[in-house]
Amino acid sequence: MSGSVPAADETRDDSRSVPVWLALLVLALLLAVMGVGGFALRGALEHSSSPTSAVDLEIAKWEDSVKINSDDLEAHLSLGFAYQQAKRYDDAIAQYDFVIDRTPKDTAALYNRGVALMALGDDDGAEATWWQVLEIEPQHVLSAKSLGELYADRGEYRSLVEAVRPVVEQNDSAADLQYLMGLAYENLGRADWAKIRYELALKYYPDMPEAKEGLKRLGVEQ
Repeated sequence: MSGSVPAADETRDDSRSVPVWLALLVLALLLAVMGVGGFALRGALEHSSSPTSAVDLEIAKWEDSVKINSDDLEAHLSLGFAYQQAKRYDDAIAQYDFVIDRTPKDTAALYNRGVALMALGDDDGAEATWWQVLEIEPQHVLSAKSLGELYADRGEYRSLVEAVRPVVEQNDSAADLQYLMGLAYENLGRADWAKIRYELALKYYPDMPEAKEGLKRLGVEQ
């Protein structure tokens, strides 16, 4: 009969039924989560469940190593590099200094110490440290490159040649160093020498855009 309630509803337990207002509220919340609210929820979940980064794991690993054996210089060096990767430069320098105090000619610790100092804005400290490396290991390509880039930024092209030339003469295939030499000679007014260096850079790194630009500035067809 019209308006009658089915018998099955007559026998339900009203104490366990869900009020209409509550069902509507739950539905509204679900729709919100599916829409704008979902972004906030996913962001919170992703943040709370984000895994520890690889560099954090490396730091924890090497921190444990130096705790177990504080005399392990390789562990201190590795910990310094891990700190450096995490941009904890002061902590990195402390580890490098620990190594250098015990082995003053450790070029790996010295070079990375220079990189960390540079990141902290201590250009002079980095410069002095990389020269130390070259005094110990005259063919240290990375230190020569770092000094060359520093002098290029400063416009100190004679210093660039002084730092880079002894190394590049023994490492012809170091395209970065060849380019830096070309840049120095170009700015010192030796276009002929600059051309040779730019062409050597392209010999070993055919797609180097900086060397191509250098030759273009010199009016050399490629």
